[in-house]
Amino acid sequence: MIKSLILILLFFPFSFNANAKQIKIVSDKLEIMRTDNISIFSGNVHAIENNLQIWSDKLIVTSSEDEETIEEIDALNNVRILRDELSINGNRAKYNPNNKSLIVIGEVKVEQDGNIILCDEIVVDLESSSSIMKSESTKRVEALIIAKDKN
Repeated sequence: MIKSLILILLFFPFSFNANAKQIKIVSDKLEIMRTDNISIFSGNVHAIENNLQIWSDKLIVTSSEDEETIEEIDALNNVRILRDELSINGNRAKYNPNNKSLIVIGEVKVEQDGNIILCDEIVVDLESSSSIMKSESTKRVEALIIAKDKN
């Protein structure tokens, strides 16, 4: 009964209308702060939107004043993001579903097709599949790129 109530509360703010994007979020705990338009998911959080998956210890969802759209999703601690063949791990992530932008910061590890890139921050445009990776001035971006044989 309690799980059913939680599922209803979970999907109510995120199932806006027939044309809305769907984001499914599962966690151990959900705290809703309607006056601030914030929902805080904590404990083994897993969010799915189409082919984008986010895992973290805590996920903060900020919606618009009218609760019609999700403005921003912040993932905190032990962040893992998976999109198609791309995997990104880091300490914190900020996802904007409206402009399809994703920023991951803190001990970032990017893996795709056996290639590995280590940096402090990655900014990804999910629409154009472009990304920019940065590191502090004392560190450098490191990449291990594996060339595949055409044989």
